[in-house]
Parts: sequence; structure tokens; C-alpha cells
Amino acid sequence: MIGRIAERHLTPEARAAVARLLEDGETLSSIGSWADEIRNERRETSTWHYINLPITQPRGDWRAYCPASGCVVSVIPDMMARLRDRSRSRAERAEALKFLTHFVGDLHQPLHTGDRGDRGGNDVPVVFRDRPGNLHSIWDTPILLWMFERDPGLRARLERGAGYWQRRRIERGTLDDWAWEAHAVARDVVYHHLPDGNPALLGEHYARQAAPAVELQVMRAGVRLARLLNEVFGAQ
Repeated sequence: MIGRIAERHLTPEARAAVARLLEDGETLSSIGSWADEIRNERRETSTWHYINLPITQPRGDWRAYCPASGCVVSVIPDMMARLRDRSRSRAERAEALKFLTHFVGDLHQPLHTGDRGDRGGNDVPVVFRDRPGNLHSIWDTPILLWMFERDPGLRARLERGAGYWQRRRIERGTLDDWAWEAHAVARDVVYHHLPDGNPALLGEHYARQAAPAVELQVMRAGVRLARLLNEVFGAQ
């Protein structure tokens, strides 16, 4: 979904550059999960997907929480630099595009930035719609799927992308701003509305409280991915 939104907002130059790097039939949507698929064979990338900022931490310098191996906030600029580097091979730049697409999405998943000493919700057992899981996984996909079931028109509205003024608002800011914004969602929505219990029983009440943030974070990620790609390929 993030890839589809981004594709709506690419400049013609960026769209052509993306097409030159991807294989026939590939899209920003289809490559979105690639970085997860290769995690087991590319162990060095494991820390690149997140930054565990304690939800009690006020906005400030995130670098103290970013390991030497890299984190999602530090790796995104690196992937942009690789994409800009015309001395790199097409394969290297295509890989950077795949990483960038995925990590912009990860940056906007609140539990890839906010943490309560539970590995971004991975250590919090929950039951959502009678299915056991953990808090992190529920925010990855099931809440959004519930939203699609509840509102059949939501998928099409998201895929249309943002209107002009909404896009202008969303595009503002820096990576730091976006990371702390997602951190605030983790603090004020994800954990704030989490009921007691082990496992915590998450019903439709929790999903309704989460839904506005989920929809906004998906839209933000798509629009901002397009902004970053337009910046990269507009300079070539």
C-alpha cells in the first residue's frame, strides 16, 4: 500500500528512474517486503529496520539509541546516497531502492520507533480477533486488514494518494521529525490504549482507537517515500 501511494506522487523523472532500476513486472509495491525476506541471509541488516526509542524519552537526539551497526533513521540517508551514486552498479542501486522503500515504511510503523522495554511490542502477547500474536505483529498488518474489511472503500481511497494540500503538509519535516512523530504515536496510541492482561485481549474497541493513526501513518509513509525518491532522482 505504501508503495502504491508513493507511485502516485512520483515525478516523471523519478518514475522513469525507478523503472530503469527495477526488473520487468516489479513495482514499489511488489518490492516492499524484500528487505524482510532477506533478513536471515543478510544478518548485518537486522538492526536497520527499527530504533528502540523509549516511550518515556522526550524528543531529542536519537543517536544514543542507534547501534553501531545502524538503525532505521541512520540507514535511510545511506540508501539515498547509494541511489544517487552513479558509479555504483545497477544491481547495487536497485538493492538500495528496495531497502529504502522498506525502511521508509518501517520508520512509520510506530513500534519500529517506540519501545517500552519490550522490543517494540514483540514481547507483549496479545489476542486480536481471537488470534494469538504479539503487539508488534498486530500493528504490522492485522489492524489494517480489519480496517479494509470494515470500510470497503478505504483501500481505493488510500491508493488514490493524498490531495494537494494534504501532501504538502505531510511532506514537511526531516527524518528526525518523522521518527519522533511515529514515536509519539507509539506512546499516545499503541501503548496508551493497550488493555491490561497477559495476553492483552484486543477487540474492535482497540482497533477503532488505532485506525486513524494507522491510516495516517500509511499515507505519510507513501507520500514521504515519494518525496525522498523525487529528491534523489531530481538531482540526476
